[in-house]
Amino acid sequence: MKLKQEVSKTVKLIKKSNDLVEGRYRFDIWETRVFTKMLTLIRMDDEDFKEYRIYLKDVVHDFGLSHKNAYKLLKDGAKGLTKKEIRIIRDTPEGLKEFQTHIAVGVDSFVKDGNYLDISFHPKMKPFLLQLQTQFLMYDIRNVLSIQSSFSVRIYELLKQYETIGKRRFSIQELKEMLDVQDKYPLYANFKQRVVLKAQEDLEKSTDIRFTFDEIKSGKQVTELLFHIFRNKEILDLRQENILSIKKTVEETTIINAVEQELFDSVKDFKGSNLKSVQNWMKVYPAEYIKSRIVLVKNLIQVGQKIDNPMGFIQSLMLQPNIFDPIQIEKETLEANKKIAIQQEFDKQQKLSKEQQLQALTEQYEESIVACMLSVFTKHPDLPKEFLTDLRNKRNKENSAFIVQLAYDHYVSNIDGIVPASKEEIIHNHRLGGSFSALLAEWFEANFSNEVNEIKESFKLMGCVF
Repeated sequence: MKLKQEVSKTVKLIKKSNDLVEGRYRFDIWETRVFTKMLTLIRMDDEDFKEYRIYLKDVVHDFGLSHKNAYKLLKDGAKGLTKKEIRIIRDTPEGLKEFQTHIAVGVDSFVKDGNYLDISFHPKMKPFLLQLQTQFLMYDIRNVLSIQSSFSVRIYELLKQYETIGKRRFSIQELKEMLDVQDKYPLYANFKQRVVLKAQEDLEKSTDIRFTFDEIKSGKQVTELLFHIFRNKEILDLRQENILSIKKTVEETTIINAVEQELFDSVKDFKGSNLKSVQNWMKVYPAEYIKSRIVLVKNLIQVGQKIDNPMGFIQSLMLQPNIFDPIQIEKETLEANKKIAIQQEFDKQQKLSKEQQLQALTEQYEESIVACMLSVFTKHPDLPKEFLTDLRNKRNKENSAFIVQLAYDHYVSNIDGIVPASKEEIIHNHRLGGSFSALLAEWFEANFSNEVNEIKESFKLMGCVF
């Protein structure tokens, strides 16, 4: 049983908002380890941060650390976190906003021989770590435990966000800003060697995803990187093999004792019963064979038959290869009917669950299309006005299509806090549904089919049907 507990403890999930993943900050590897450990201590239902006690031996064990000064370096990492700031760029109805805050506050630890430290997140980190319902990244901590580079951890998170899409594109400047290394690697060749190729090696060796990348040039200079993201089948298969191997070992070492205990518990109230008798039976007969004889004796006693020596009677039944127990047959029939009813209810719930999952995927798909629209409108700032002008012209034509009339006539403008004829206004009307939403979706798919088809393909892999 102890092995089972150890397996379950290794599976811990990291959960953080997408805004936090894409924030601008730089940790060293010891700060990264303390930060990661802190994330595992947050409970799903926490409404506020607590002071988290981190036992240093747990961090050393979790990350497989062998450094002789690991305790000191972890304490220094915790102190370093309280000095670090994070910058987060968020898209709001008013435009892009920059948010900046410290990461952590208040480190308490013993000066000498301290085996733990107490630390908490800065209160302003709350929106990015607590009560997350949408737009967050969640992954298994095992993916980053053995990585020695903090940049590789960051790149893993940035690519993990786009695993279902399968690709992600960054400008060199954008990626450097996210990793906060503009001053550290001014030359692309150094950045590629020390950060990108190192991350590629680390992810393939340790995580559930791997990547290749294309260099996109402007003239002779590399200005963008296109990452292609794949499931790391070797790592995933290896983890599954380890779990099955440990599970098999646990079962093999515990099942005999468990069966012996179960059989003994069923006869321990009989005079003369002892574990040795049960063990002797099991050397000769299968467990189910023994159990059927015990059940028959108990059933006979239950219906009023007097048996002076139950253990002796069970022993005599062992010599009878065929026995008939009408009481047990009736019980088994009732139990079988009960199982059928339970299975029918389970199948009903499974069907409902699949429908709910499909609904959730459909909503995620719609949000992905909206995000794609916003991206296109951002790249082509005049496109929203052009689209609305074209819609108005079509509406003013004689015999215009009924859906065009409805879409234009029900379009809502002059919304507080939203610029007229802007991408935000169009998306607001899209979310209202109706004719405008249908017309916009049709237009977008017709004009940006590559982008839409790319999203559709990724969602088809998850079970969506279009």
